[in-house]
Formats: sequence, structure tokens, C-alpha cells
Amino acid sequence: MHMKRICFILATFLVAARSVAAAPPATNPCPGPIESITDPAPVDVDKLLGTVGALKTANGQKALEVSPAIAQGVRDTFNLALVKTKMEQFYRLLHVIQAGISKSAGKRTPLDSLDVRKMLIASGVFSDAKTPAQISGVDVDRRDPEQPKYEVRFKTDKTTVALNHGAGFFGWESGRCQQTKALIFRPSFSFTLRLRKNGNLVAQNFSGVDLFGDFGSRGLFDVDVEYISLRSVEFYKGTKLGKVTAYVSPEEFKKNDHNPILRVITKFVGDSAVQPIDW
Repeated sequence: MHMKRICFILATFLVAARSVAAAPPATNPCPGPIESITDPAPVDVDKLLGTVGALKTANGQKALEVSPAIAQGVRDTFNLALVKTKMEQFYRLLHVIQAGISKSAGKRTPLDSLDVRKMLIASGVFSDAKTPAQISGVDVDRRDPEQPKYEVRFKTDKTTVALNHGAGFFGWESGRCQQTKALIFRPSFSFTLRLRKNGNLVAQNFSGVDLFGDFGSRGLFDVDVEYISLRSVEFYKGTKLGKVTAYVSPEEFKKNDHNPILRVITKFVGDSAVQPIDW
């Protein structure tokens, strides 16, 4: 994910006034691409629909029927005129799938992990097939039909997804160069999905995932951090943009030394920005 604007509102850090971010130097201080968002590769949607129709629950029950509405939802998800990033394709595909799961499967439905891996590989939503291969379980919780929840479990303690083929994404913000290098998933990763009336999809209530990179601010006080957690991502339909809300991750305080006041402040302070977004 490209975090062009990870602007920690650390104005309240020891003072009540906000630090003023310096303008970037005349020469570009950030190596590599500032914007490096590419179109997803074409997908064989008929093949993908076959893997969707083959989805089973963990106990072997057929998970869903591919109704005309489900089929159209999948086709729309992989229509590049409508959805322009792999990340949004991933979340929209999961939103389409949950809507079609049979009521007889229960409101909390464990899906067969092998079937899910086949579906994700066919969808091409991950550049590296090793990522879905690490998935060991997927549960769908539809007790709140307006905001279904997914829990994805991984085989290892840490699953790392390098961004931009390992080069990461760069952006100038808060007086310094920011680099987002990777997504790091813990053994259990969960989130909820909500479709807004305007067609934007919101993924929120994230747990078990951090952005790893080189972030911070320069100003009245200098702050450097490596781990950022997401609160929510709103995908702007038909664009490569999204509204990202993030905050300093608890993992940051496990890995690095900081003034104790920073830990207190970051429990309440986050930041939101509209930016290009993908993985």
C-alpha cells in the first residue's frame, strides 16, 4: 500500500501546538517512484467463477450457489473500468462471496482453506502466489449483515507481503521521506466490510496487520517509527484512490524505544488522507 500521507498528528506530543511540516527540498528527497500504482492483470473471470462455485465450508458442505447476482458481482469486481486495483478487487470479491453464502451454513461459516486459496490464486489479487498459499483458515461472520466480518488465519507467525515488488512506495510528508515497504500479517487477521450507498467499499476494524516501513515527522519534534496499523480504508469506486485512516501500531512500542508520552498520545491520535492505494 502506498502511504503517501502518513502524517502522525503528533502536534500534541509534549505540546499543544502542531509541528509545521517542512516543504520538500528542490531536489526530490525520496528515491524511486512517488506514485507507482499499476493496473491489475487481466483475469479469466469464467475460471474464477468456477472456483467461487466450488467453495465449500470446512465440513464439506457447498458454501454458495453462483446466482446471477453473484456472477455479476464477480464480473464487476474484475472489470477494470469499475475496479482499478488488486487490493480493492480482493476486498470486493470477499464482499460478493459473503452475500451468497447459504443460510444453512450458519451465520459464522468456516470455509475450506484449500478452496479459498484456489479462488484467490485464480483471482490474481496477489502478485505472489506464496501469499494465499500461507492461508490456513477463513471464517465469515454474517451476524451483522450490513457489516460482515472475515477472519483469515495464516500458517506462520508472520506473513510478509512486500509492496511494489520489493521496492516499496515513497512519498514526502511531514517534513521527511516516508517509505512503505511491506504488509505484515500476524497469525490471525480480521476486518469488517461495509458497502456505502455511493458504491464505495469500506474495509475497517482491522486486527492482526501492520504496515512496515520508514515513517515519521520532522518539525518541532522529530519522530521516527517503523510500524503503522490501519483503522479503515474506503475505496473510492472507479478510481485508484482511497481514504486511509491509520495510527501508530502497538508493535512499534514492542520493537523500538520511545518517550512514554508518545504511547499515550497515539492511543487517541491518528490521521486520515485520500491517496492512491494498492499492494
